[in-house]
Amino acid sequence: MAVLIGGGVYAYVTLVYTGAGASVCSPLGGKAELKDTLSHQNITAITEWQLSGFDRYPNAVVAAPDGSVWFGEQSVPGIAHFFPENDSLVEYAWPSSVPTIQGSCPFKASIWGIALWKGMVWATDGNGNVIVGLNPENRSFVVLTLPHPDSSPYTLTTGPDGALWFTALTQTPFIGRVSPSLTVSMYPILNDTDEIPTDIEFVNSSYAYFTALNPLEPTPSGVYSFNPEAVAGGITPTEVGENANLTDATSVAVSSSGTVWVVQHRTSNLWGYDPNTGVWTVYPTSTENYTSTTLPYFVGTSGGTIWFNEHYANRIAELNPAAGTLTEYSESNPPATNYTQIQNDLTIAVVPDGLWFTSMTGNYIGFVNVAYDPSFSVLVKGSESLTLSGGENATVELEVHGSWDKGLRVSFSDSEAYTSTPTLIGIGSNMTSLQPETGTDQLTVRLSPARILQPGRYTVAVTVSDGLVSITAYIFLTIE
Repeated sequence: MAVLIGGGVYAYVTLVYTGAGASVCSPLGGKAELKDTLSHQNITAITEWQLSGFDRYPNAVVAAPDGSVWFGEQSVPGIAHFFPENDSLVEYAWPSSVPTIQGSCPFKASIWGIALWKGMVWATDGNGNVIVGLNPENRSFVVLTLPHPDSSPYTLTTGPDGALWFTALTQTPFIGRVSPSLTVSMYPILNDTDEIPTDIEFVNSSYAYFTALNPLEPTPSGVYSFNPEAVAGGITPTEVGENANLTDATSVAVSSSGTVWVVQHRTSNLWGYDPNTGVWTVYPTSTENYTSTTLPYFVGTSGGTIWFNEHYANRIAELNPAAGTLTEYSESNPPATNYTQIQNDLTIAVVPDGLWFTSMTGNYIGFVNVAYDPSFSVLVKGSESLTLSGGENATVELEVHGSWDKGLRVSFSDSEAYTSTPTLIGIGSNMTSLQPETGTDQLTVRLSPARILQPGRYTVAVTVSDGLVSITAYIFLTIE
């Protein structure tokens, strides 16, 4: 069945009723704490640890300095602590003092944000209108009820001021802050839009970004900057990269170069904004036949590597903007071929050696290893940028190198529209597939932009894929 999980997003849920001493409405069997050892499987760069028994609907994840991982469990409801070095898991049920939706067993809580702060693990619950903190040393809890009803706290971020900041999916736009003394403040957004803040990224103590959207409609939205030290009377935001035409921006991150990265719900692309030049660059994902949008949801950075998930494509994506390449990993083997097979792997946590993510309906915790070698690559020979006049054609040479033991499919996407589907830019090549081999194949890609294509900057994506791993090389096209 399809269940609305927030922000206009539907999860395709299959309920499984198995096990003894527990139930779908009580996955821990009434225990306050439960220990387990998880089994795992590997799919290319991804390792997935399956949660035992009844589905926990895990969501929201954060990595600890010791290498362990914390994540929310919405059906418990509670928080789990996973130790990958020995596959062990400890689950902590929230106390009865936390309000829950008892009539909806899989989604008693709506946990989208989690953070390590003040020696405790904190998580939001949009259903209960609370932020819950767990002290793992003595298993005690702190429950912070938000001062406004139906605030629906969403993402959590620790700030350089020593406070805990949060967004909320509510009709009244605001950003919240929990002080070190646990005082909750809610600061209204002082602008003339109804956009709801969704994610916060701090650059320093006096400069931060947030994304905002209309959670009910696919309308233009934006990314804004604000001063976290000047919020007492409300937040006066400054729009970043005006006239970008963003669509339902859901998450923001800043890379080591200072580039601001934004993912947008209902699209098939990632946008990067250079504050020094004022230029946006669009990076299309590869596309899937069963969906018009791959639906990126959350983005994070580690140095110059940009990570994001593709909700509807059931993939994790790794962008290397310096190399002009994108690598996408299927979260299932075989890959999803329709909406009912996606696992709703939504929230992510970037670490230096890869990415952690949770699978809401796949019922697992996953890790993507940045050191994984796909064994094949694709790159543009010569310049990655070219300029054409309207109606002028060009060819670009690419090289596929390495070893692949099954055929590779060649496909194309571009930045013309939010779906990343080419329409006015004709794209073709001398090969649509590559036979298994070890060595190098040459791809000649023909670009034929229509005369009516508006002048501007476009990004063309050339993807080779074995089904489980897709690698894209980008061509940056300027139409005069």
